[in-house]
Amino acid sequence: MSSASITVLIAGCVGASILVLFLMVRYIPQRWHEGSTLKDSLEHFSALNRTLFSFILALSIVSAGTSLSKAGDEVSNEGASLVNLYWATRPLPQATRAQVRELTRQYTVTVINEEWPAMAQGATSARAQEQYDELRRVLQDTAGSTQQEQTFARDSLVALREVGDARRARILAVSQHVPDYLWIGLILSAVLLVATSALQIRALTWPGIIGIGGLALLLSGVLTLLSAMNHPFSGGIHVAPDALRFALTRYAVI
Repeated sequence: MSSASITVLIAGCVGASILVLFLMVRYIPQRWHEGSTLKDSLEHFSALNRTLFSFILALSIVSAGTSLSKAGDEVSNEGASLVNLYWATRPLPQATRAQVRELTRQYTVTVINEEWPAMAQGATSARAQEQYDELRRVLQDTAGSTQQEQTFARDSLVALREVGDARRARILAVSQHVPDYLWIGLILSAVLLVATSALQIRALTWPGIIGIGGLALLLSGVLTLLSAMNHPFSGGIHVAPDALRFALTRYAVI
């Protein structure tokens, strides 16, 4: 979502909250405000709703933050594993080493340029998977003419498996997001927060308008921030392929 769309959305929420305040001040009977039983019930409900909103919000932020942190760790592991694979090919025969290193470089570039945009849409790159499978086939077919070369080939295959483990973990992280039921609870609770606050205002004055507008601005801003953290590989706050770009720079000096 672009910054312009976010601004329009937040402005719409603020405008809607002021409209709710206007309607409640104009159409809610005055006796509702004067009844002590109703007033006490409203205050208790408002306090309970604030507590519920805070709890759901904290749970959602922890969930989104954990997903982001875990996805970042998996990307770092994949970058480190790719560098280890590149290092592990040094003792291999020259032809095999050149082929594996070129495939490793191509795989890294494909993940950065193709798979990352695809992950932002919840998909992956078929070409990156094909290049990984080709790497595995080449190393598995490398018999080696000596016992030492066979050992080096096995070490390279182990390094490739570590890349595969990190890749699978990264792909699994694509589907991580704040559950829908938490979003429903947050939105409903936020609407009730604005409504109950507006219900307690008896006259349409500037302090009341600013207060309701500020509350709506705060709530919509918090929910927008959470939305930016909702998916590890998309949104305003996401995991970038910096570890893989660093791996590319390391290839050039190994």
